[in-house]
Formats: sequence, structure tokens, C-alpha cells
Amino acid sequence: MRVGIVGMGLMGGSFALALRAARPDLELVGSDPDQGTMRRAVSRHLVLAGDAREADVVVLAAPIPALPEILAGLAGTSAVVTDMASTKVHVMRWASAAGVDLVGGHPMCGREQSGIDAADPGIFRGAPWLLTSDQPQVTELVRAVGAVPVFMDAERHDRLVAGVSHAAFMLSVAYVLALSGDSDWADMQEIAGSGFRDLSRLAAGDPDLYAAIVATNGERIVDAMRSVEASLGRLRRHLEARDGRLVELFEEARQARERWALASSEKKD
Repeated sequence: MRVGIVGMGLMGGSFALALRAARPDLELVGSDPDQGTMRRAVSRHLVLAGDAREADVVVLAAPIPALPEILAGLAGTSAVVTDMASTKVHVMRWASAAGVDLVGGHPMCGREQSGIDAADPGIFRGAPWLLTSDQPQVTELVRAVGAVPVFMDAERHDRLVAGVSHAAFMLSVAYVLALSGDSDWADMQEIAGSGFRDLSRLAAGDPDLYAAIVATNGERIVDAMRSVEASLGRLRRHLEARDGRLVELFEEARQARERWALASSEKKD
């Protein structure tokens, strides 16, 4: 089987590395508009240079704003086409308009660094990979790189990831902006430790990536942010009232987090 990867940045490069290790029988062809990126991809033997759109399975790992044009160029293709974009409703509409029967996909993993030099073949291991349909070739590739296929429609996808991913980024950004605008910020930086590092990590993400995410999933992110704001308000009111029941909310959150961590660990096992 020939697999074409359009976009050889962090996600496309990581996917190529993971497939090289898991499925050496596959022929991998890649393309990227940046010639420097392509030279590194070829020199590292991630892919062969060529027209990735002429493969049996085409994986779109390009930025969201580039997808309408790429999908238009795939009109009439006989290949199985899937993508790795962080939002799905808009992308599926673009595919439909182009006449492409897209298997919408979104691996729930990543890192703050971007570009092919940050590619990591282990990035998908144990991660949920959301798919809009169970297309055998796509599902097989997802499992091959160690990810866990999870099937849902585009609307549900965008609503769920707005909460567990996109709003988390917005909260991280708000936290960093609040502290960095404080008159004591210089001194705060001197003593900041793992708590600040953990909560601020997402704010170090690629601004262009998240700009595209909020442009294509803004309403759902707003809804998720309203829920977070309501929860923060609830905590603040308890704190202002010196209400001893605040610890009950701490315990409720701790238990919810531990249940998620246990379930997540069991799925990876």
C-alpha cells in the first residue's frame, strides 16, 4: 500500500516516523510547500519525494487554512483521504464541497514545538485518534502507530474537543497573560516551579495553529469557556465567603481527575 502524507511538519513527520517503524512494508510519499522541510524529510528517510495525492491512502497533515485548496485539488480522487486537523465540522464541509469523501481524523496528541525537527514517532502511542467513520485502511494505520481509534461525528467531535483541548489552551493563555501583566511578574518568574510550568504549557503552543482552531470552532469554545468561567466564579464565591465547603470542591475535582487518569491508563494497557 502506498501512503501519501501532505504536510511534513510535526504531525506529518511524526506519522511518517511511526509508520516507518511499525509498517516498513508501506511505501511512504510526502509533500510539503516548504522545500527545506522536504529536504530534511527525504534526507532522514521519512518519505520519498513525490505527489502525495497519488497514493492509495492520502493523509492531510497540513494546517487548517491550507485544507480548502488541498481538498479542491483532490476532487475526483480514487484514494482514501483522511486528515489530522484539530476541528472537523468546517473541514468536512470543505471536503464535501470538493467532492472528496473524507474520513475526518484528529489524533489527540501534540507538543509545543512545531516543524519536522520536533517529529516524534512515539507521540501517538496510547492517544485517542478521533475518526468520523471506520474506514478499514485508515483505522489500520491509526492502530499501527499505537493510537486508539474513537469514532464520532464531526459535530460531536468539535463540541467535545472544545472542552478538553481548546478551552484548556484558552485557560492557559489567560493564566499566563494575567500573571505576566502583574507588577510582580519579574519576581514571580524567579520562583515559578512545576505548577506554573504545567498550567502554562499549552500557552507555548503555535499561535497560528490555535488561531485556525478558534476560527473554525469558536462558538463551541465560547460555550466551554463560559462553563469554566462559571466554575471559577463558584470557587471565588466560596473563597470570598471563607466557606469550609470549598475543600469539598477540591476533593470532587481530585476524584474526577483520578478517575480519568485511571481510565486513560487502562485504555493504554
